[in-house]
Amino acid sequence: MTDASDLFTAVTASYDSDGLITLTNIRDRSATAIDTTAGDNAAQGVIDLWPAFCQEDYDGTNATHLEVAKEGVIAILWRRGGSSTSIEQVKFDSVFSADGLISKIRRTGPRGRQGPNSNSGVSQAPEATSGGGRYRGWSDRESLPVNYMPRRTSADG
Repeated sequence: MTDASDLFTAVTASYDSDGLITLTNIRDRSATAIDTTAGDNAAQGVIDLWPAFCQEDYDGTNATHLEVAKEGVIAILWRRGGSSTSIEQVKFDSVFSADGLISKIRRTGPRGRQGPNSNSGVSQAPEATSGGGRYRGWSDRESLPVNYMPRRTSADG
């Protein structure tokens, strides 16, 4: 549990202590100290969820992993019923969804393949429009207006 306590220690160093008091003490709104048990529990939840969403183990020495995990701890504390006026609410999906922060760490796509790397800015056109029509190339006679191209005639007449 040393990774979880180290992670929550990093969270307490980064966030307002008054906000963490209300986030970690969901059953006692008159509390005056941070509930480290609830914080360590949320941190362990992030570490346990990490392989499922990131497809690799949590590494507390990696600065990127640490920053995303701190956001994850705050999201879990909010999700478990905590509230705060001094710490912005972090939605669970903003960290753990397919487009969330954790997807920036994941090197592979949903099917386990590494995504393409390109800086060309070219994107492939969809195969069909929403109306069910087809995209055709500029030389396709069926996609051009009537009588736009000369007719094909045979030498026989």
